[in-house]
Amino acid sequence: MAAQRRALLTLTALFLVDGVAATASSTAAPARTPAAVAKSVASCDYYSGTGPVQSGETYPDRRTAQVQCLIDTNTSYRPPLPIDGIYGPQTKRAVIVVQQHAGLTPDGIVGSATWAALRAGVWW
Repeated sequence: MAAQRRALLTLTALFLVDGVAATASSTAAPARTPAAVAKSVASCDYYSGTGPVQSGETYPDRRTAQVQCLIDTNTSYRPPLPIDGIYGPQTKRAVIVVQQHAGLTPDGIVGSATWAALRAGVWW
């Protein structure tokens, strides 16, 4: 009796895990092609440099808006950020999450490696 119960529990667990995995994979972000990423990057035309961006700073060249736009269009981060050019707590949190998923040091500072990841796309 115990062996039958254990077998039933094992089958139930396997069924549940497979069901969860199938559901998770069906709701994942669609794969992005290089052309789609290039189009997304082109739609974010606020700033083309790689100068650092960090919380508490003001940038007249709109680089913070570029970071926000790239996070919205080239990553899986949700909810979308407002593209307002203000590097506040919401933008910093998004940058840290993207850095974690890109395998970068999650410091909230957008340096050259983070710029490269944002422009290439970070999907999870």
